[in-house]
Amino acid sequence: MATMASPSGRAMGGALLDRLDRALQVVEFATAVVGGAVIFCVMWVGVAEMVMRKAFNAPLYGQLDLIEQSMATYTLLTISYCYRKAGHIRVDILVGHFKGRRKWIAELMASIAAFALVVLLLPGVLHFFENAYYIGDSTINTQWPTWPSKLVPVIGFSVLACRIALEIWAYVRLVADPLAEPIAVPVASHLPEDA
Repeated sequence: MATMASPSGRAMGGALLDRLDRALQVVEFATAVVGGAVIFCVMWVGVAEMVMRKAFNAPLYGQLDLIEQSMATYTLLTISYCYRKAGHIRVDILVGHFKGRRKWIAELMASIAAFALVVLLLPGVLHFFENAYYIGDSTINTQWPTWPSKLVPVIGFSVLACRIALEIWAYVRLVADPLAEPIAVPVASHLPEDA
C-alpha cells in the first residue's frame, strides 16, 4: 500500500534531497578546509619572505610563483561552500519583496541562470587544464608545472554545479509546494536581525 507524502515538506523527494545536500556539504566543507589551509600557509610564506628580505637580504626562492599558483585554491575551491552559506553578494532588492511561490520562482530563475553560467565555464577551464597538462606548461622562474593550479577551477566549478543542480531541484519542489520545508537552499543571514 502506497503512503502519501506528509505535508512536512518531504514531498517530491525531500528526504533524498536532504541526504544529497548533507553529502555535498561534507565535500564543500572539505574543499573549504583545504582552501583555508592553503591561505594560512601562503600567509606564512609571505611572512618568511619579509623576514628573509629584511634580516638576510635574501628573497625566498619561488615565493611569487607559489602565491600565484595557490590563488585558485583559496578562491575557486571554496566557491561552493560560500554559495551554500549565502556568503556571496546577493541583490535582494526585488526578490526580497516576494513571498511564497513568487519568491521561489524568482530564486529558481536565478539558479537556472547561475547553473547555465557554470556549465558554460566548465569546458573552458577543463580545456585550460588539459592544455597545461599535455604541453607541460610551467612557471617562468621556478619551472613548476601549472596544471595543478589549473585543475582547481575544474574541481571548484564541478562542485558548484552539483550544488546549484541540487538547489534547482529544491526550488522546483518549493514552487510546487510553497509551504514545504526549505531544504538545500542557501539561507541568507540578515545582519541587522542577527545583531
